[in-house]
Amino acid sequence: MKKDKRKKDKRKIIFLFTVILLITLFLSQASLPRQELIAATIPASKTLNKNKLTIFVDKSEQLLTIMLDGQPIKTYHAEFGDSGMGDKKISGDHKTPEGTFYVCEKSVLSPADEYLGSRWMRLSYPNIEDGRRGLKTGLIDKVTYNKIVTAFNQKKAPPQHTALGGGVGIHGGSVPEFGSNWTWGCVGLSNKDAEEIYDYVSIGTPVIIQR
Repeated sequence: MKKDKRKKDKRKIIFLFTVILLITLFLSQASLPRQELIAATIPASKTLNKNKLTIFVDKSEQLLTIMLDGQPIKTYHAEFGDSGMGDKKISGDHKTPEGTFYVCEKSVLSPADEYLGSRWMRLSYPNIEDGRRGLKTGLIDKVTYNKIVTAFNQKKAPPQHTALGGGVGIHGGSVPEFGSNWTWGCVGLSNKDAEEIYDYVSIGTPVIIQR
């Protein structure tokens, strides 16, 4: 019995050591200087496993980071909604939503749009959490909520024309004349940066936005 207990304790110690090692490796990668992540070169899109790609957006730092298999590989400067850094709640509030979404539509804009630039990647706002909030507060009904849930299960665009709002995406169009945080609630990039990440993004690519 004591021998079995010693074996279990040993396995626990090995497991804990492995977890600590993995966390340490992740933090060491995540703490790379911002300059290195901005200047980094992304692997060719044809050789990259897009199923392991995640986009992480930090509103406070004004950064969009491409994560590959949990590791940051490149960071871009990003702009957000022109009415402040709060979370999006309703249609027309011009705030960038926070939460977990996915890319549900991609478009090349030619000629480039003045405000959307040359690339558009629609995000799945409102998500299920937004739907629950809208249902609870009376912004949407049960039928609309069910449509949001169905869309998420199928990785499609949720209802876009409700009191919760819609039309949120990642796009280009940033020019110096616009100033800081000039979008109507989207994640705004320079045309160059939007074009660079466009080929790496697939329908269903996860996008996490936090403040």
